[in-house]
Amino acid sequence: MTRRNASFPALGITLASALAAALAFAIPSTSRAQSSVTLYGIIDAAIQYGSTGGKTTVREDSSAVAPSRWGLIGKEELGGGYAAVFKLEDGFNVNTGAIAGNGALFNREAWVGIKGPFGQVQLGNNYTPVFTTYLAYSLGELNALAWGNAANNYVFVPMARTANSIRYVSSPVAGFTLRALYARGANGSAGVPASLGDTLSAGVNFKMGSFSADADYLQQRFTNATTISPISSVSTGKYYVFGGSYDFGFVKPAILYQLHRNASGVGAALSSAYASPNHDFYEVNALIRNVIGGSVLVSFGQYLLKGNSQGDSTSYAVRYDYRLSKRTGVYVGISEVRNHSNASFSTADAAGPGITVAAGKNIVSGIAGILHQF
Repeated sequence: MTRRNASFPALGITLASALAAALAFAIPSTSRAQSSVTLYGIIDAAIQYGSTGGKTTVREDSSAVAPSRWGLIGKEELGGGYAAVFKLEDGFNVNTGAIAGNGALFNREAWVGIKGPFGQVQLGNNYTPVFTTYLAYSLGELNALAWGNAANNYVFVPMARTANSIRYVSSPVAGFTLRALYARGANGSAGVPASLGDTLSAGVNFKMGSFSADADYLQQRFTNATTISPISSVSTGKYYVFGGSYDFGFVKPAILYQLHRNASGVGAALSSAYASPNHDFYEVNALIRNVIGGSVLVSFGQYLLKGNSQGDSTSYAVRYDYRLSKRTGVYVGISEVRNHSNASFSTADAAGPGITVAAGKNIVSGIAGILHQF
C-alpha cells in the first residue's frame, strides 16, 4: 500500500494548519484578545533655596512637584466587558539615578487585577482611598499633592500607600463611587506583632457637574513600643478625611481636612511602627488658571497636634506652573512653614522630605524647576 502525504492537496492546507485554525476559533479569548502595554514616566528636577534657623541651603532637588518615576501599565481584553489590568511603577532620584523610597524596584505601585462592569479589583502594593482624596483636593496644574501644598507637608506616608493589599473601586452609580482597601501590613513578618500595619479603609466620592466631594475612613494597627517585638502591644489608629471642590473654570477652590484619633501614648510619627500622634490638619487652596498663560496655586494650611499646641505648624505657599508643551512644564514657587517649639515640618517635595528643619524653627524656601512627561 502506498502511504499518502497527510494533507489536503486541493486546498493546499496541511493538517497542522487546519488544527491551528480550528483552535483559533475554539479559543478566541486567548488567540484574538486585544492587549496593550504602555511605558510612561515623569522626570522632575529643580533648584531649591531654603533659609531656616539662620542657615541657608541651596540644593538640586529631584521630584519637587511630581515624583520622578517610570512605569508600565497594561490591559488585556477578556470579553464580555472584562479586562485583565496591571501597573508597575518605580520612583527614582533624577540627580543620582538611584531607586527612590525603600530601594524596591517597583516601590510606588505594583498590582494586578480585573476590571469589569462591577468596577476594578487589584492585588499588590496599592494606594489607599485616603491618598486618592489627597490628590483630588490638594491641587496643582502640573501635579497635585506637591511642593507648596500644605497637605503634602503634613501627610503620614504609611497610611497613604500599603503593601500586601487588595483594593476595590466601584463603577460610578448616580454620581457616587465607592473605594475600599484591606492590607496585611507586616504580612506575617518575623520579629513584629502579627497585626502590625494591618489597614482597613473605605471611602465614597460624589461628583455632579463641577462639584466633587469625598469622605474616607481608615484604620491602621500601630505600636508605640520603644523596641518592637512580636509581643509588643498594638492599637488601632483611626483616620477621617474629607474633601470638597468646585471648578468655576478660571478658578478651582478646594478644601481638605483630616482627623487622626485613638493614638494615645504616641509622641512623634514613626513610620516603621505605623505610629502617628493624634492630630488634625487641613489645607485650603485654589488653582487660578490663565495667569500669563499658566496657572497659580495658592495654598494655606495648618497642622494641629492634639493635647500639645507646641506641636502645631502653619504653611503658606504660592506656586506658578507653566506648560511649555503638552509634555513639558516649568514652575517657580515660594513657601513658608512656621513651626511651634515642638514642630519641625518643612516644605516637602512631592516624593520626599524637604530641607531639614530643627524643632521650633521656621523655614522660608523658593524653588524653580522643570518636568517632562513621556
